[in-house]
Amino acid sequence: MKKFKVWMVVVILLCGSSSVQAQNVDYETKHDIAVSYGGAPITIWAKIGQAIGDALVGKSTSHTKYENTSWFGSLSAEYFYHLDPAFSIGGIACFSQDNDDFLKDNVKAGDRTTRFITVMPALKWDYLRRNYFGMYMKLGVGYTFYNCKETYHDTETNSDKKYNNNDGLFNWQISLLGVEAGPKHIRGFFELGFGEQGIALLGLRCKF
Repeated sequence: MKKFKVWMVVVILLCGSSSVQAQNVDYETKHDIAVSYGGAPITIWAKIGQAIGDALVGKSTSHTKYENTSWFGSLSAEYFYHLDPAFSIGGIACFSQDNDDFLKDNVKAGDRTTRFITVMPALKWDYLRRNYFGMYMKLGVGYTFYNCKETYHDTETNSDKKYNNNDGLFNWQISLLGVEAGPKHIRGFFELGFGEQGIALLGLRCKF
């Protein structure tokens, strides 16, 4: 009889604890749709690394080179479905772009535009989920398709030449710290991580 009473007390305490937690944790929303903008996606770092490598081996002193590079950053859309309050699965789509001037003998002879489209299946862990606040981690692994268009003026033939190249590469995103805040269905968020979505990104999330 004493053991039964002890177990009853334990069950009541556990139920009470779950009830308190349920008041603070949002179990109702299953779907997350988000848009965000991030700075310094990994494709930018790859081009910076290539430029440094070219400089180290002396390519930057050749007759042709690329300069005045500008980047758009990374614009992303993502969807996640919650398997339970903590874990969800989904996908991320990203777009980024950069532009370069093509120099020949230190004179601008043309330009180059490269566009990157990335698709990544992803996992998300909401380790803190409250009615007006949440914290999470995220991992996505996928593939980037890119298109490079180059136009330059050939002074020898006095004509414009165009080149178009399509290729792809393995890509990913890991966000070690994600923070979201706002009402149940619409929240702003901020993430710190590394990958194709960027080192730091800001966005808006719809939960339903």
